[in-house]
Amino acid sequence: MMERAEHNKSNLRSGFSLTELLVAMAITGLVMAAVFKIYTTQQDSYVLQEQVAEMQQSGRTAKYVMTREIRMAGYDPTGLAGAGFVSAGGTIIHFTMDITDEDGTITVPGDDITYSLSANKELMRNDGANNQAVVENVEAVGFAYAFDADDDGSIDTSAGGNIIWAIDSDVTDADSRLDTYLDTNDDGIISIDDDAVGAGLATLVPLDKIRAVRMWILARTGREDKAFADTITYVVADQRVNANDGSRHHLLTTTVKCRNMAL
Repeated sequence: MMERAEHNKSNLRSGFSLTELLVAMAITGLVMAAVFKIYTTQQDSYVLQEQVAEMQQSGRTAKYVMTREIRMAGYDPTGLAGAGFVSAGGTIIHFTMDITDEDGTITVPGDDITYSLSANKELMRNDGANNQAVVENVEAVGFAYAFDADDDGSIDTSAGGNIIWAIDSDVTDADSRLDTYLDTNDDGIISIDDDAVGAGLATLVPLDKIRAVRMWILARTGREDKAFADTITYVVADQRVNANDGSRHHLLTTTVKCRNMAL
């Protein structure tokens, strides 16, 4: 009997007290909270990287599609279609090309192309009959135009020897001419240092003198990050864009030579 009592006492001493159980539960809770925090952080990082990659890919897709078509602006093998630029605004570009049948007529849909940005932040392509989104999550799109006003075979430059990038500041008017240049400080770069509106050209330039297009695409992530704030001012043609939100942004720029406009 004595040995059994001693054995029972030993078993009682080998158990856990309430305090020990509470401490163990607290430590386990802290470890689990740390593991969950690491998991959520890694998950957020993965989602962010995926969004950034998607944003960059969307920007490249838009750039490729637009470059390919803008390069063909004015294509008119018969000389009868009157192909060329219809509108040359800072936020909208409209041009025609006789690529359907090459028969001397502008065929709709197909030969009449307009690119612009919708209120829903979608880059839109209108082919003369249908308006379709090329890519989503585009914060801003912009255009500027280089020209050869005197038809001497060279793009016109400023007093400082820089290309004069201009726009038609009012595409709704009837004259359809470039009237505003953007590099107001003549340093060769359209930047935050230039006036946001630009300055008036001394002589208005007909759109058939356009020889190249400068293009900006400011893509954005589809979802905002509450821990991030983008306070950068982006220069997109004649626009100064302050998103001031939690989305990441990626600005792509390129210059497209309109090889058919000088023919």
